[in-house]
Amino acid sequence: MGNRLSYGLRAPLFERLTQDETSVVLQDAALAESIRTSLERLLGSRACASFAAAASGMPLVTNYGVADSIDYTASSLSDRQVMAGNLEAAIRAFEQRLSSVAIEIVPSADRARPLAARLSATVRLAGYERAVVFLLNGGVVTIQDAPS
Repeated sequence: MGNRLSYGLRAPLFERLTQDETSVVLQDAALAESIRTSLERLLGSRACASFAAAASGMPLVTNYGVADSIDYTASSLSDRQVMAGNLEAAIRAFEQRLSSVAIEIVPSADRARPLAARLSATVRLAGYERAVVFLLNGGVVTIQDAPS
């Protein structure tokens, strides 16, 4: 397994262990893609705790993921704010490369996915600092604006 040499930030441990040709370090676009993949994994996982329990306690590996939002409605502004707060808390707890996390949830015209979300954050690592924006739609996370 030959690692490519490059300059930038270290790739997450699991990426270094699971991919044959991954760089030991990541640069701009690769870093954003690594974070996007981690966000998909995080947001696609359901924590066993409720919203209230997840927000009140210290994050634990056993609570990895996002609390279920089945009891909340897309049409209620206060419910959307609670869901955004829960997503922000999960991202702050389990995606340490992001800071200044802000999520905006808006109703969507798509009946299959009545909500869409926009995640704005700053990637801060070892002197590296860049703003990044991800669009969250169901289980799919896309990069809207990333460093090039």
